[in-house]
Amino acid sequence: MFKDRELTIALKIILMLLLIVSSIWFVISIQWVIKLFVFSLLIVYLIAPAVSYLEDDYHFAHLFAVAIVFLGFFLFCLLIISLLFPVISEQYQELAANFPHHLNRIQEYIEHIAQTFIHLNLGRIFNEVLAALPDTLGRVFDQLAEFSLTLVLGLIDLFFILFIVFYLLYDFTGVKKGPLRIVPARYRSHVQRFISIFDVSIGGFIRGLLLRGLVVGILTWIALLIVGMPYALLLAIIAGIFNIILYIGPYIAAVPAVLLSFSPAAPSPLLIIILYIGIQVFDGLVLAPLFFGRTVNLKPITVIIAILIGSQLAGLLGMIIAVPIAGALKKIMEIIQDEHPLKPTN
Repeated sequence: MFKDRELTIALKIILMLLLIVSSIWFVISIQWVIKLFVFSLLIVYLIAPAVSYLEDDYHFAHLFAVAIVFLGFFLFCLLIISLLFPVISEQYQELAANFPHHLNRIQEYIEHIAQTFIHLNLGRIFNEVLAALPDTLGRVFDQLAEFSLTLVLGLIDLFFILFIVFYLLYDFTGVKKGPLRIVPARYRSHVQRFISIFDVSIGGFIRGLLLRGLVVGILTWIALLIVGMPYALLLAIIAGIFNIILYIGPYIAAVPAVLLSFSPAAPSPLLIIILYIGIQVFDGLVLAPLFFGRTVNLKPITVIIAILIGSQLAGLLGMIIAVPIAGALKKIMEIIQDEHPLKPTN
């Protein structure tokens, strides 16, 4: 009798492990589909309020409101691409043509720095960095040469994303209520409350993040034009895109601008560094409180850890959604703590 019970427990453990392994394998196998769905969901969170606005204020039929908002979003993306792509392509080609010259200038500065620190026994380190720099930048440049193939694959993903966005936008309420159908009735009110928290946290964060990135990109573009920086639009787009990664992104975006500032046609590196720092100070003091408010009330260290975990789990997409998810989880934990406070032990 005792052996039969042990055998039953062992079989249950084995079946549980097989179920976990199979679930992980299944998720990894369909990660492309998951990423498309998550990207589509983020877009829907961005434009869904416009559908509600048309329905509530102008009494549009649901399908008509969805069609108008989706068409407007599609035309807006098409307009942005048609306006920016030729300029970006021109600046990209110019940068590619002048890349060897920029590389030589960077090498000269590194050699100068190496000579400066030679008495501190840091010359060998800088020389090693200098020797490895052409190969490192060459590999990066080779990867940039594959941009056309990546663009084609991106257009295919874009087609599927637009297709998913339309149907998610049409049945967004039903999609959010879907998880409630498998939850026992006595827990549905709590689950509905938690879903609402994620809904507000993710929706508000995504809209604030994109608006903040747009403003930072425009400010960077104007500032770089004023100081006479080459490739101003390309660098501004990089700044706006990487600004969606809180705390870490702005520093990554500043690297290409600082490197290009060593070119004779560019202003001094110190001026570019001051410019980027000034924009980030304005972003932190004005834009972040304006667009985020208390949507994500997290400490900087929590945000950084969430971003790092998200990057390991899902790359750039994980870095974007990790922060609002962490903010929502914090709010849920606060609610649980308020409803069921820990009693002090005697």
